[in-house]
Amino acid sequence: MNRAPPTVAPMPPRLGSIVPWLGAGASLLRNPTAFFQTARARHGDSFVVDAFGFRLFCVFSPEGVRALYALPENQASFGLATFNLVFKHKAPIELVVGRRHRPHDLFGSQEVEGYLGTLERAVALQLDELGDAGRFESFAFARRLGHRLGLGCWAGEEAASAAYLDRLIPLLDRLDTAESFVNPALLFVARATGKRRERAALSALDALLGEIIRTRDSSGIEHGDFLDQIRAAWGNTDGIAREQGIARDVVLIHLGAQSNLYAALAWTLVNLLLHPDVLARVVAGDDALLERAASESIRLAQRSLTLRQVLRPFDFDDGTRSYHLEPGVMIATMLSVTNASAAPDLERFDPDHYEGRRLAKHIAVPARELVSTFGHGRHACPAQRFSITAIRVSLRRLFERFEVTPRFAVALPRARQLGAVARAARPCVVAYRARAGDSAETIRRRPT
Repeated sequence: MNRAPPTVAPMPPRLGSIVPWLGAGASLLRNPTAFFQTARARHGDSFVVDAFGFRLFCVFSPEGVRALYALPENQASFGLATFNLVFKHKAPIELVVGRRHRPHDLFGSQEVEGYLGTLERAVALQLDELGDAGRFESFAFARRLGHRLGLGCWAGEEAASAAYLDRLIPLLDRLDTAESFVNPALLFVARATGKRRERAALSALDALLGEIIRTRDSSGIEHGDFLDQIRAAWGNTDGIAREQGIARDVVLIHLGAQSNLYAALAWTLVNLLLHPDVLARVVAGDDALLERAASESIRLAQRSLTLRQVLRPFDFDDGTRSYHLEPGVMIATMLSVTNASAAPDLERFDPDHYEGRRLAKHIAVPARELVSTFGHGRHACPAQRFSITAIRVSLRRLFERFEVTPRFAVALPRARQLGAVARAARPCVVAYRARAGDSAETIRRRPT
């Protein structure tokens, strides 16, 4: 028996279908960005979308988007919306329950210097694998590198080594909730199979990461890294419960960071290769420009559906009128719509749209929340500093060691993606060769 959807009153224009549970879901998933752009053009800045049993109250006005980001968690929850939309359908619940370290805990207390050396060593390992010449696909290369960067930082450099990396990656990919945004069919498969594949992957990760933990325990050596910090948090537990707790903290942190890091890294590389004038300045040593190019690449590639699930009744003002929202309503906005339309020229790549990691002051937007890379306010991604640093270190070392040439003329985002940073619709192949006088064995690495 289908429950009546939660109330929005007065009801704005509504997109649905004669099939109650499906609603507008089929149209939405064909091309989410185009779906919301078309709906906004036809119905204005506030409308309702019923899809897959969810009621989305969609807001795109400056006042509406600003109000969405300002909502307190106990009134409209970011965490519950994310859990209900993806996590509970894809990830085993035991991965979430009982965690002692989450991304906000880890990234909020660690200085860049704490992981810079680890990033450098992880990048060096990945570049060594390339040899002196060849080709790679940008997103595949960035995905492997992203795994290596993350695992090296919070699972220990042991996890980024050849002994563990190729065993860990396929298991982590099987649990990756971000891939459900890229291919929503994965959610239905996981649900239909009772998450058997996901639970098997989690069990195997417990075992592999447990090996690393036991080795550290027996050595008695303190590395001073994220893994030691996570181990310390489980100091009052022992045996299998301790190993499993540490391992699952690591996995949850890795899935959260990896969901966007590798795609952001790949788009930064792709955009630099498609803009030779910018690339030349970066190759010449302009790291500030490289960081701005990363922020700009993330902005243009954002496909996140920003959500808050209403927990208690309240009135929401979108700047034109007030709507009464009942518990269960999902308040939503789509970043791929607002990021490119909030001000003139934002649809094109230009690193000067940024000053450092913030939108440049000369960009006149009616609300700063309309343009987002890592979110705003209390729910902004805590890994922003880590991610931008990782991109800078990775591409700086790549450009120092190799001359890189695109073997593609255009790069477009995957149309069907709903959430996270876009993946590319087509392969973006890069040719590379060691710079004259350098090789994988002799490259000189400058301090970052």
